[in-house]
Amino acid sequence: SMAIDEEFNKWGLTESEKEVGLLILKGFSTKKIAEILGTSDKTTRHHCSSIYRKSELSGRTELSAYFLEDLLVSPLNH
Repeated sequence: SMAIDEEFNKWGLTESEKEVGLLILKGFSTKKIAEILGTSDKTTRHHCSSIYRKSELSGRTELSAYFLEDLLVSPLNH
């Protein structure tokens, strides 16, 4: 989680965006994230858009893959 937080800081995410980003990585839907954080769905979608724009990633799949990439071992490296 420290590596994730470091990357979020490099991207210049706000604290709210960091919270949303972590919940995206945990697999929650936008609607569920809004419910968990007690915000509107519109606010949560806005945070998601900001995260993707600041990270230069296209969406939730790319965001997850970005952090999973370092955890996965390539079969070519064995």
